[in-house]
Amino acid sequence: MLRWEPMSEEGKSRWATGRQPWSGRIGLQARVRELAKRGVAGVLIANTPGAADPRNAELPEPGTGGRRAVDFPVAQLSTAAAERLVAAALPQGPSLLELRKRADAGRVIEALGTVTLAAEITEKQTIAENVGALLPGRGALAEEIVVIGAHLDHLGMGEFGSRSGPGKLHPGADDNASGSAALLLLADKLAASYRALPESEALRTIVLLAFSAEESGLNGSAYYCKHPIAPIAKHAFMINFDMIGRIEGKRLSVSGAKTGAGLAEFLAPYFAATPLKIVQPSGMSGASDHTPFYNAGIPVLFGIIADFHADYHTPEDVVEKLNRVDATHTIRLFHQVALGLARRAERFAHQKVGRAPRPDAPPTAAEAAPSGDPAEGEAAPRRGGGVRFGVMPGAYDEDVKDGVIVSAVTEGTPAEKAGVKAGDVIVEWNGTKLENVQQWMPLLQAGKPGDKVKVGLRRGTETLTVEAVLEASAGRR
Repeated sequence: MLRWEPMSEEGKSRWATGRQPWSGRIGLQARVRELAKRGVAGVLIANTPGAADPRNAELPEPGTGGRRAVDFPVAQLSTAAAERLVAAALPQGPSLLELRKRADAGRVIEALGTVTLAAEITEKQTIAENVGALLPGRGALAEEIVVIGAHLDHLGMGEFGSRSGPGKLHPGADDNASGSAALLLLADKLAASYRALPESEALRTIVLLAFSAEESGLNGSAYYCKHPIAPIAKHAFMINFDMIGRIEGKRLSVSGAKTGAGLAEFLAPYFAATPLKIVQPSGMSGASDHTPFYNAGIPVLFGIIADFHADYHTPEDVVEKLNRVDATHTIRLFHQVALGLARRAERFAHQKVGRAPRPDAPPTAAEAAPSGDPAEGEAAPRRGGGVRFGVMPGAYDEDVKDGVIVSAVTEGTPAEKAGVKAGDVIVEWNGTKLENVQQWMPLLQAGKPGDKVKVGLRRGTETLTVEAVLEASAGRR
């Protein structure tokens, strides 16, 4: 199978629309799944001769393809290797380039004989380190621990997890240099507060942890919960920051208020005193380093921007775009919360709560969200369905009681072509009334490329219905 889609003589897509170089049909996972339906024994994906894309000279690292999509071997060949294979199978021609040009014009299936594939995969271990500091408690509460954490890792040059592809530095200013900065500032402020309080006052010990390997699976926080500095039963509370640098409209999402009995009442005066608008999801997000602590029976709070931005996991997440003022308000809020937790005589009893999507990217909404560069969905998909619509679902808003908030619309996608706009609320999908994004996702994922859907929208005080034609997904993260 050729890696790219039908292209012009210049090596550019014949199917692309908008600003993207390739169409939504380019994702390899969706195409390999289609081959699986046809009973293939294996797939060799050939980097296509003449493709005007720098990634055509690259091969993905083994193990970076996300979850297994099929149960047969899939390998990718360089253009030179594919040319040698075709030349050996068809010594009288045609060449791989000639086959590509035939495929550009229409369907082509050429028998190449039998191929024997052998592969050897070598794993290279990477050592990552958590970084921690300890603010000693005192008195009767000294042996109890409050953990404040944020992850310090990001995506490097984008070899995995990138929404725009590898090869460029991903600074991660919001995700999660902003949370790491909060951790440092809180260390300084809490140390000063401990010094200012009377020596006779009982205080819990505060452990400040900068976690590594969050992006590859919460590895740093999970390791700490398995190897804590004191028995996990002595850990009274955990606060986690992930992306607090790009707050919009003063909206900060804080989830976890229901993970401790009476915690919501404890937090209410703190939330009332901040100039921020605290958005509280109904459930508990599981997408960051608080999750291993929550699973270990510890009440948690998770602070993150309430409104996701399109720079997430791209090289555009840069320091110039940070909202330092509201990040500072966030730090001041959690300084007071952490101090209150450290001084409170009683621990909060852990409570289990339902799951909620992470505000930036609902766990099952990958194909609803803007897909970045479609071709890169093949490199590192962690989740995704068979079709895409082309909107970025918004976060939680207590003023929206039903439907799915649209925070962004990607150019050239079915949503944009249908006239959906940022700020709309999707209230109906093919006749089904929508309450939330969790209800919508199964309906979207049940669609097939080419399906026409009627989408009911609320736009301010107006209600309207538009028709969209779903496209094949890019298989992105």
